[in-house]
Amino acid sequence: MRASMDRRCSNGAAASSAAAARCPAQRLLCRGRVRLGWRLGGHTASSHAELTSSPTPVVSEATARAAAPTWRSTVDEEAVLPLYTCLDGDILTPANKFAYYEALRSGLKALRALGINGISVDVYWGIVEGAAPMEYDWSSYKQLFALIRDEGFMAQVCLCFHGTEAVPLPAWVLQAGQANPDIYFTDRSGVRNTHCISLGVDEVPALDGRTALACYRDLMTSFRAELEPLLGSTIVDVCVGLGPDGELKYPAHPHDRRWNFPGIGEFQCYDKYMLAGLRACSHQVSQPSWGLGGPHDAGGYTVWPHQTGFFNQYGNWSSPYGKFFLQWYSDMLMQHADSVLGIARDVLLPSADGSSSSSSGGGLSFSGSSSGFGSISSGSSISGGGMRPGFYGNGYGSGNGIWRGSSSATEPPRLRLHAKLPGVHWWYNTASRAPELTAGFYNTTNRDGYLPIMEVLSRHGISVRLRSAEMRSAEIAPQQACCDPERQVSQQRTVAAALLVPVGLENAHERFDESALARLEASLFDTSVHEGIELPQVQSLVFNRMCDSMFEPGNWNRFKEFVRRVRNRADTLVVPAWRWRGGPGSSMDGMPPLTVELPMGGELPQVATGSGSSVAMAAAAAAAAAAVAAGNGNGNGNGAAVTAGGCESGGGGDFGVTAAAPAAGAGALQLV
Repeated sequence: MRASMDRRCSNGAAASSAAAARCPAQRLLCRGRVRLGWRLGGHTASSHAELTSSPTPVVSEATARAAAPTWRSTVDEEAVLPLYTCLDGDILTPANKFAYYEALRSGLKALRALGINGISVDVYWGIVEGAAPMEYDWSSYKQLFALIRDEGFMAQVCLCFHGTEAVPLPAWVLQAGQANPDIYFTDRSGVRNTHCISLGVDEVPALDGRTALACYRDLMTSFRAELEPLLGSTIVDVCVGLGPDGELKYPAHPHDRRWNFPGIGEFQCYDKYMLAGLRACSHQVSQPSWGLGGPHDAGGYTVWPHQTGFFNQYGNWSSPYGKFFLQWYSDMLMQHADSVLGIARDVLLPSADGSSSSSSGGGLSFSGSSSGFGSISSGSSISGGGMRPGFYGNGYGSGNGIWRGSSSATEPPRLRLHAKLPGVHWWYNTASRAPELTAGFYNTTNRDGYLPIMEVLSRHGISVRLRSAEMRSAEIAPQQACCDPERQVSQQRTVAAALLVPVGLENAHERFDESALARLEASLFDTSVHEGIELPQVQSLVFNRMCDSMFEPGNWNRFKEFVRRVRNRADTLVVPAWRWRGGPGSSMDGMPPLTVELPMGGELPQVATGSGSSVAMAAAAAAAAAAVAAGNGNGNGNGAAVTAGGCESGGGGDFGVTAAAPAAGAGALQLV
């Protein structure tokens, strides 16, 4: 790749001066039919005092401006729609050395001249902790991030806890696998996937005396300690790896000769740890025979759904056993995501006093605009005692949000966190959607399999990145495979919008043809309404990836034109002047902020007033008032301060709705 990139990059730098998704919206919308369309369930206020208690106050704008550090001292202020490009996977060798440093520098210069904002870097467990347990070597990655910083880019880090053919898992993990092969995912034939650690050892000390979750925590802790000077200035986004290819899924469709498109794949639950969990669950439902293994009639990697007894239209996937198994299989994956993302939140998003976000006793606050979502303040913890820090900068909707790990914080979080979901789009237009089932998503024509993971992301304050945004079903062969990437992405985005999870997009394949680029552009700016839910503006794009073919003259010219079009359209997006990105010269002035405060993890409580009005109704009233004030063109109009005790008139253009927080451990988001 070196010679090609050197040649193409120098030329490139000089030359460069939807179909709606079917989503059960009725289960997503709250009874009051609030415009944003969500409901926080699981808790009802038990007393008048609980409802009328004042939440921890949000820091004033002046204090926030004065105390805000200059996070963006080395990069430009973040764009409205930041564009990232992935680096090729062979930049660093398994020996932790650069494969082609000078060619990489030339390529980065060309991308910077083109208008790309950031670079996405895969950080592999097998490189950083490859030699021995608890011995971390970040030297090459530090050099890489310094290069990215010097070229004027932001950096997005993808923490990869999986291996590939080029970069395997750490050598000491492979040694543990030789002694105990059940640490790997295993299919029905007993074949082990040596690139991924099984979910069954998440809490089993099978890795040199540590559990898999402990290994992930230790790597994240080392990442934070070693790269602290770059966090928030150069490194602004971290993707938490949750499975193969960094995505949340089982390795049901491996990149070896066992599977080929459009095969349905196989269930990966045959290591002894997964089978032990299945047996335990089967005994809980008094059906011990259900715990003997996965479905016997599910076919193999390359078969089609109608060729199996389990996945055909009237197959056993809809039987009581099928429902039990698919629920267990999916729940194991969701539990893994919940555990790993909780660790990432605790380690990478500490509260202002330096303590972990989950153990902090402080409140939680969010400031935003009516075009995205409002402000949340609570004095108690959510689901298991963890607080919910999360987004800043781009926020949600039009990108007008700052999440703070504590209401007493005077600075925004230094990082955003997100997770990747796969684009398993083949056989989507069939009843069982078999490839999604084998990948771990219990998503059929009569069940939405993306609700559970979006609830996990929403609860942790983590955004999502979706793949296959450039694909069209009409272009995919064979047509008999019933592919529909457009509908699948729409379904995922609809559920994310309902649960207030910000969305980023990524293309699945290295394509530079006009058809793929046009589809990708359309996906970026799609804000249509699906099942009564308006899709917010996409937050970012990660273009996959910088490679030899990118710098071929025809591809480079088409990609350059694509970036120009996206930049021009992004510049027309309406972003209020008070949006705070945490950079030099940032301002929160120019528009009266809307503050809508809702409890996390609890049901919208009823306000104890004579009129019997609810917080949902008050929130709608506040949003309407804010819209009127915004229409006046200034931030000095009289507003209304709405509290849990009732409505009070006030000045200064601040609008607020407050509600009591749910009791600790009140439960997760629940849908109607």
